[in-house]
Amino acid sequence: MEVAGLNLESPPRSADRARPGTALSDIPVQSTFLSIEPLVGEWDELASRVGATLFVRPGWVAAWWRAFGVGHLEIRTLRRNGRLVAVLPMARRYGALRSATNYHTPRSSLLAEDWSAVTELARTLFTGDPRLVSITPLDPRGASMTACRQAAEKAGYRVVVRPFQRSPYIDIKGDMAEYESRLSRNLVDDLHRSQQRLDRQGNVSVEIARGHERLEELLREAFAVEASGWKGSYNSAIQSRAETRGFYTDVARWAAARNLLRLFFLRLDQRPLAMIYALEEGGICHLLKGGYDPTYGRFSPGKLLMRAVVSHCFATGLWRLECHGDAETYKLRWADAVDERKRFEAFSPSPAGLFAWAARVYGRPAAKRVLGLLGTWRRAEHERTGRI
Repeated sequence: MEVAGLNLESPPRSADRARPGTALSDIPVQSTFLSIEPLVGEWDELASRVGATLFVRPGWVAAWWRAFGVGHLEIRTLRRNGRLVAVLPMARRYGALRSATNYHTPRSSLLAEDWSAVTELARTLFTGDPRLVSITPLDPRGASMTACRQAAEKAGYRVVVRPFQRSPYIDIKGDMAEYESRLSRNLVDDLHRSQQRLDRQGNVSVEIARGHERLEELLREAFAVEASGWKGSYNSAIQSRAETRGFYTDVARWAAARNLLRLFFLRLDQRPLAMIYALEEGGICHLLKGGYDPTYGRFSPGKLLMRAVVSHCFATGLWRLECHGDAETYKLRWADAVDERKRFEAFSPSPAGLFAWAARVYGRPAAKRVLGLLGTWRRAEHERTGRI
């Protein structure tokens, strides 16, 4: 089970905060910060200590909040003996707590040092009786999901867990030749023909840029290529919205400074035909965005670049390639398996929470009937006992 980057084969029994014999210095101290800056150093150190995914690091969260944040940022922390052992950024709005994530966030979790810290951090989410606690996307088998479920049920909340994404991935095992032997013959033949046809058009090259030089120029090229296809037509490209462009620009600057950024380009005489925006850390290459110039679609530039990315992963000793996003057909041509991620939601026992829960489970008309029945029951109890 996963606690950020920490794997727990089976979660231990939840520990009490102050068991007999527990030293006072071992009791977690909870604090809430309204800004990321005072925590950056400790937060990053904790993430490195437990091998956490880069998507829970402060640099990623700060870029996300600048672009998409709505409401008030609350960063819940736990300390033992003065050392930071757990962090969770949440957004509070209209009485609800939601994780600082959206569909641009491939992975999420409660960043914690151990099972005791993750269970205590989950418990703090339900103090103050928020009408809703929502965290996305979580590993359905991970320790974060388990801890949130336990804390919610103990607080009397109704839990709903819904599918969020099924993301394909490739385990990098053996060598490139062995991997290609497992691909469909149609795909391999198409790659071979496309490469031959494109080679006859001019000088074909693959560039892997880390953003140490010409970063802004490279981003302009990458965003323009992505927007040249259907994503631009449907206003879903990075540069279609100012907040999305700002987010991926900020992430690229942060990642380039940490040597995490990988911008892959397939070029014909230096003209970019396809691009993939990726981050690389801990032996994993995360593919976040990609696109190709439809003018050259007959040469399958997106497929040729994907093969180059997979080859890069084998050549550099990575162990996994995460395609992220949904399990679309074009990704499944390359992937070995799919990772499932889910949305955790917990609804308070208050009337507002019950209505939101019923609306989520049964739809809004049924939710109104649930509240009507609840009101009838409460009036009957009042008449029977003389009190509410």
